[in-house]
Amino acid sequence: MKKIKILDWPAQRFYCETHPFYRWKEQLMERGYEVKCYHNHLHKELKEADYLILHSRYFNPGWQSVHDRNQQNEEELIAYLLQMKKANGKLIWFDAADSSGSSDFPIIPFVDVFLKKQILKDKEYYAGAPMNNNLRVWIDNDEFGTSSFQPCPVNQLHKIKLGWNLGLNDYRYFGYKMSRLSNYLNYSLYPIKFSQVAETRPLDLTFRGTIHYEKSGPDRVSEQRNKVMSYLKNASMNVASGPVIPKKSYWKELRNSKLCISPFGWGEVCYRDFESFISGALLIKPSMDHLITYPDMYVPNETYIPVKWNLDDLPEKLEHIKNNFLDYKHIAIHGQERYKKVVNDPETFINTLLSAIN
Repeated sequence: MKKIKILDWPAQRFYCETHPFYRWKEQLMERGYEVKCYHNHLHKELKEADYLILHSRYFNPGWQSVHDRNQQNEEELIAYLLQMKKANGKLIWFDAADSSGSSDFPIIPFVDVFLKKQILKDKEYYAGAPMNNNLRVWIDNDEFGTSSFQPCPVNQLHKIKLGWNLGLNDYRYFGYKMSRLSNYLNYSLYPIKFSQVAETRPLDLTFRGTIHYEKSGPDRVSEQRNKVMSYLKNASMNVASGPVIPKKSYWKELRNSKLCISPFGWGEVCYRDFESFISGALLIKPSMDHLITYPDMYVPNETYIPVKWNLDDLPEKLEHIKNNFLDYKHIAIHGQERYKKVVNDPETFINTLLSAIN
């Protein structure tokens, strides 16, 4: 029996990136892999594993935060990586950043595998010259270069492997106190509640959020969201928008909507994507053709409607889809059917994981 040990992110230990390890623990055992999660990097048992996976956000605050990163905490992290590498088989860094870019390449020489939730199809981009690459490729670098990242050494590119994205998180509804049951409550007892696409939907669209008025700064991550919010103010549609509302009310609203827009923010893949598949709303999203991800829910005009990164075509597409929704309903159905399959498929998760770490 091979041992996989995971140094997990304590703040999000329930229903997040490590959730599939809990959900499919038995299937992993059947394949000969025993998994155990830890929440303290000094735990004595974090040794003698065949595979040690380090969740990058465990080291935030500290080195993982680009604002708090300094020479001292980088040297401390590298020393820890070297120590763990000697004490275990393979050392695996799980870059849990939201975007297909990465600010973690300074430590890639000290690990065996560098897992990402989504990878650029053009992997050579990661090795580009400083100031010529961007953490978020859909945003041009600002004049200060605050969103550029330290390139990956060319001889380390082979370590970048595809992991799994937010699609395998737990999207079942839990009240705040009940969320701790997430990793332990069997799906046969409490399944994901999918809503049929064919149900009556009085809302054309729902999009919750607020406009952020910064014009520059690190990555201008709100740029697409701001454009969506500005357009919806005057759109001739039955739209539910405005500030964030309670989770239960949000789900009800989404299940009553024909369409859901999910712009890029800190990253390309968003919780809203999978919430739309569960609720049966048709997903409209900036084109995802530039990256590779798993679960891959982004088949243009088959599981979602792509729009340009600058969103110039969004108003026209929304108006057309609203007026001809019956011609597009099958895309929402296909998206939901595809998600139902991947979210209940332990074998593909296990094969993806083993392919990356072996």
